[in-house]
Amino acid sequence: MSDLDVMKKWLQEEYTIGIPKDVYAITSKYLSKKYNKKSYILKVCLIIHRLSEMPWYTQEQISEDIGIDKKELIKLNKVIRDCDFFQQLIVKEGLGRKYWNTIIPYVKNGAVDKVINYEYQFPLRVALFPGLSCMYYCGFCGRNQKAIYDPSIIEKGNERFKNIISSMPKYSTISISGGLEPLTNKGLGDIISYAKSLGMKVPLITNGHMLTPSYVSKNSGIWDLDSLRISLYGTDDESTYFVTRHKKAYNLVKNNMIEFLKKRNEINPDLKFGLNYIIIPDNIDTIIPLLEYIIEVNSKVDNGRGVDFLTIREDFGSVTDGDDIDVKDRIYHLDGFLSTEQRKNLIDIFKEFNDRKEKECSELHVDFGYAMVALGDGILGKPLARVSGKQMRVSGYPQMSVAVDSSGDIFLYREAGFLDRPGNDKFIAGRVTDKDTFEDVLREFVENGKVIDRKDTDCRFMDSYDHLMTILVNQAESDKNFGIPFNLGPVQIRLSESNSKQKQYKISNNWYKD
Repeated sequence: MSDLDVMKKWLQEEYTIGIPKDVYAITSKYLSKKYNKKSYILKVCLIIHRLSEMPWYTQEQISEDIGIDKKELIKLNKVIRDCDFFQQLIVKEGLGRKYWNTIIPYVKNGAVDKVINYEYQFPLRVALFPGLSCMYYCGFCGRNQKAIYDPSIIEKGNERFKNIISSMPKYSTISISGGLEPLTNKGLGDIISYAKSLGMKVPLITNGHMLTPSYVSKNSGIWDLDSLRISLYGTDDESTYFVTRHKKAYNLVKNNMIEFLKKRNEINPDLKFGLNYIIIPDNIDTIIPLLEYIIEVNSKVDNGRGVDFLTIREDFGSVTDGDDIDVKDRIYHLDGFLSTEQRKNLIDIFKEFNDRKEKECSELHVDFGYAMVALGDGILGKPLARVSGKQMRVSGYPQMSVAVDSSGDIFLYREAGFLDRPGNDKFIAGRVTDKDTFEDVLREFVENGKVIDRKDTDCRFMDSYDHLMTILVNQAESDKNFGIPFNLGPVQIRLSESNSKQKQYKISNNWYKD
């Protein structure tokens, strides 16, 4: 085995003080004479292992784990930081590599420091929520199932969206999702085409219910998308109805998908088409049928490519973590996260899934989510990284990401962006109006240092991305307060965090490639 293969295998196991002899020897090979001693080798191994699995591990935690003071840790950090092999192990080879993929652009462009220091910056990521309503009643969705926007807001709302798009710097990205179902906005195609005319790549997330041939023919702007991802909620009538509570959902979405793909191959073959599937305790037995579903859809697209990509995600607990604030007057709701036993079961399921996928659907790109990637590798790993409501940032992180709806309300967190969701109003940074632009609102919010009183239950307003961004900023603040900020840490890519002249790095907004 190569050095990389040996170390990668070791990174996939739980860390133990008695590290394997081959790992010891390889680590020793990459250390200078000064640090080529048993005590240092063990410390280097622990730092690499911790950060490859949990990118948010703080310097204070590491200092306590290996029993050295800050001065010595700073020296050891530099040794690791200056070794390309160690850097590859941390960022690309461990169980935390999906987390690192998200984190890297933010730490490279200085946005984290701006959050901590309350310095204004146009958000690197803007999610547009143009939907007015939704026809599904998914049990893990936090929306207020009775709330519907007044259709009269469409014209002004869409004009606001265009103004926001036109004001975006080149390093920022947009996505269109919800909130509520975006296809319920009859002007959606115009927003997409406008963004593309300015050179932007636009991804859309939809439940696909309204993506009928009739809708597509009337909304040609849909072909200006860079990617379209359908949130799929089942693989047959029974499983789809269980989640959506809509009797026509299964057949309608499936037929829409097939017809859309045929048209896509004629009109814009560059448009990437994919599915998103959320794993909950109730649908584990549908994962293999999910692959069969995709294969069947592809077989009916007789003029070219079928489904390009699949994203597999774990429920992040917006509703299902046991709190009952959002479940009153709902048609139904789901409870609980995946148990350890269910996660172990997923290892076997994903192995069969991956084997069959390579044989029967090799062109399909599968993107396992943060906590799913280990299971996809055949390893239990750790559950999805989450924070409590009390650990949320007192002012969010609007320099990094916000969402905005048709009313012009700017939400600090994605799961707060549902109309009239109980308790979400305190996470509205402000409203875009004829007088107050998107930038005006956010600049005032950031520079005034508005503080939000958070409760433990408020973590329901964050999706998995929001949890990770919160953990990242909290880590950076902790390291800075401890006296070892990112630029003195062990990870090379975080050096630019302290360089205000560093160029801005564009945030990825696609799911069709790693």
